[in-house]
Amino acid sequence: MVLADCPVRDFYAKGDKKMYNAHKRFALFIGRWQPFHEGHKYLIDEALEKGENVCIAVRSTEISDKNPYTVEQRAEMIRRVYKDRVEIIAIPDIKSINIGRKVGYDVNRIDPPEHIGKISGTNVRAGKDTNVPSEVGEYIKTLHTTLWLTGLPCSGKTTLAKRLKEELDNRGYKAVCLDGDDVRGQLNSDLGFSAEHRRENLRRIAHVAKLFNRNGNFVIASFVSPTNEYRNMVKGVIGNFKLVYLKCPAGICEKRDVKGMYKKARRGEIKEFTGVSAPFEEPENADIVVDTAADGPEICVRQILENIKTERLVDSREYVRKW
Repeated sequence: MVLADCPVRDFYAKGDKKMYNAHKRFALFIGRWQPFHEGHKYLIDEALEKGENVCIAVRSTEISDKNPYTVEQRAEMIRRVYKDRVEIIAIPDIKSINIGRKVGYDVNRIDPPEHIGKISGTNVRAGKDTNVPSEVGEYIKTLHTTLWLTGLPCSGKTTLAKRLKEELDNRGYKAVCLDGDDVRGQLNSDLGFSAEHRRENLRRIAHVAKLFNRNGNFVIASFVSPTNEYRNMVKGVIGNFKLVYLKCPAGICEKRDVKGMYKKARRGEIKEFTGVSAPFEEPENADIVVDTAADGPEICVRQILENIKTERLVDSREYVRKW
């Protein structure tokens, strides 16, 4: 960790609102902050307690197992801990810091107490160390969530999943879609539609979603999952899980059915079809309910995102100053 002056590059000004004050000098902390943990917080707190103006530089590292969080996500972690008490800037990834003759600022190495120095970002990422500020821990949970979309066939699950992924990608999340048609045709092509096979289909998908979550992905899973027993089983596997119920009457779903599946089911050409020849239970404890019969995709997506409070990441992208 290196302590120096904060660069002059105009991270203060937007338009002509405020000019850079050349007499305000900063203690600059450069790091990956993958994630921002209690060891990092100790160093920043020490500087703030000394009355320093603190600027935190977030290195723009390439996404990898060692660097799972984006610049925006790391900046949001810091912002949640310190709010406006520090400046945050994004800088290119670096391999060294080089100075020539004495140029008017110090380059310091800070040696923290032994118990602080033992905190490891590697162990925090692996879940072996929980030494992160509570604000960071709560935020990380929102990054590793599975949104499970349930509803009758043709209630709008795939449409909403695609729109949600697009919006989450725009907000800086790493989002992954798991869709019933895709999974049935590939991963679970050996399964039919009996009650036993439906349960096994969802059990496998839940474990896939959990693996994606563990690797820092926000998962959007869109599956009929017709019974409360199935949904509870899925939740038990995944853990950090939000159930989204797409409420839409079967009659409207059938009108939207461009593949004619409902008609085929009524003619007996499709066996065990949910909503016709197989039951669908309304969720008992859905975390989010959207009415896809009354509201369009844009409104439903906004309602879901407002519920899970992802809007802060947008603010962070504006909050981080670029090098």
